[in-house]
Amino acid sequence: MTGAAGVSIWLDQWWFTLMTVWFIGYIQFCLGEALLHEASHYNLFATRSLHYKLQSLYAYPFLQTLKGFQVEHHQHHIDLMGESDITMQDYNRYGLLNRNPNMIYIWFIKPFLGGPTYYYLKSGPDLDTASSRLQLSLFWIPLISLFAVYESLDLLLIYWLIPLIWSFPIYQYWSEIEEHHNTRSGARSNLSRFDNFFKHNEGYHWIHHRYPSIPFYKLKEAHQHLAPEGTDISKSFLQSFHQMRLPQEPSWPGHPAFKPGPLKDPHS
Repeated sequence: MTGAAGVSIWLDQWWFTLMTVWFIGYIQFCLGEALLHEASHYNLFATRSLHYKLQSLYAYPFLQTLKGFQVEHHQHHIDLMGESDITMQDYNRYGLLNRNPNMIYIWFIKPFLGGPTYYYLKSGPDLDTASSRLQLSLFWIPLISLFAVYESLDLLLIYWLIPLIWSFPIYQYWSEIEEHHNTRSGARSNLSRFDNFFKHNEGYHWIHHRYPSIPFYKLKEAHQHLAPEGTDISKSFLQSFHQMRLPQEPSWPGHPAFKPGPLKDPHS
């Protein structure tokens, strides 16, 4: 991210700055979503305490705290696609639970109309408790002050905050939809080598829901040995889109994968 920002400053071309914003947003997703997700299952370090002590690497820069992320994410595992699962609530808000959702609009147009940014600003920052507000303040106030002293607040804005509230939420939006919408087995695995290299194997999603304690660097091997035939497999962004719009796999409540409780997998 630093290298991309440096090249962008050197070139001083608006189109390359725009590309850099999207590149940084992608890497932000790989850290502030993929690695934070792994940390929420205590899969990053040998001891649980390190996950909390090192939040400045993967949580605080993204206005998140580990504890806050865990509360929401663990409910997603406990009540997958149930009423208390925030993913199900988001799907309803996106229009995915309509009987005939317009997937072209939802997948390619809607994320660029400001919805992901609005929702991130409204609900993304973990400001729910005094503890989380204190943690984020202790990280962000010195950081902003440092950039102000060196008269570089514009760099912080362009190369961190704009990606964080614009491109990063859109990557989150796509990921959330891809992982569970319109699946036969409850979760879709995207086996793209490129994405899994940068996203720390987050694409191996079915096996993660079956065995959340398997760390990211073992998910590919676990998928090869333990995932039965019949799970939802994609190998690209566009293939996931085509799978999600298949008419024989409706997305309204009542679909087996949307029933409350552990991951439903009729094929295993």
